[in-house]
Amino acid sequence: MKKTIICLILIGITAGLYCENASVVMVGNKVVLESDVRTKMKEENKNYEEALRDIVVEKMLLFQAEKEGIVVSPDELSFEIERIKKSFPDEASFYAALEKNNVPYSIFVKTVEDRIKVRNIIRKNVVDRIEISSPEIAAKIKELEEGGSCSYRFRLKWFDSEASAQEFVNRFDSTKEAEMGEEVTLSKEEIIPEVLAGIEKLSAGSISSPIKMGNRYLVVMLKDVSQGEYTSYQLYQKAKTILQNMKFEAALNNYLKELQSKIPVFYCD
Repeated sequence: MKKTIICLILIGITAGLYCENASVVMVGNKVVLESDVRTKMKEENKNYEEALRDIVVEKMLLFQAEKEGIVVSPDELSFEIERIKKSFPDEASFYAALEKNNVPYSIFVKTVEDRIKVRNIIRKNVVDRIEISSPEIAAKIKELEEGGSCSYRFRLKWFDSEASAQEFVNRFDSTKEAEMGEEVTLSKEEIIPEVLAGIEKLSAGSISSPIKMGNRYLVVMLKDVSQGEYTSYQLYQKAKTILQNMKFEAALNNYLKELQSKIPVFYCD
């Protein structure tokens, strides 16, 4: 799972500063505000429906975590806060970011604590229940060996419409690369098939046509393709990671469906 950009944590806390705080959804005893949705749309480049769905899922997990008595130890909270602080040049820069976004330190701490609760409930009820057998790993290793060890280094950018994605492609030049996400290197087994199909058509330095992903569009710039040999240990770890990610996605989806059947969600008019 990709790391969350720390700045988004700080900006996400300030949801109420951007627009009116009308309630749009109640998830258990958790309120989702219109401002929460608008801020997530802006900062994570999502449309309204995607942003609302993501926040509802977060609130659902938080509600369940508190229902099951998930607590965050002082050491755990302190460690996470210090980790976030270290992502800034110095402590003064961290506090300046809070002040710039009008975030009280207490609100920042509460938000970090809630995120840890969500992480811990996922670990308890999803990650710790995933089982991977030796035959599964052996089969995946064989698949990796037969498929070669090709890796792709690329950058990508999301769009809400095909028209906006196509316009970006049509007007793309070297100056536009800075608008794309940071470089990512993945093996072909780790890339979603629809995206892999688009990448395999590219030469290094070229950009893809818009790739439809759900109700959004993705543009990919291929930076490099590399071939390499893996040791037995590297193959084992790679096979295990791929299986873990596959099973995690399926297990998380099943867990969320289970929560949806138990936790009341009310949409406000």
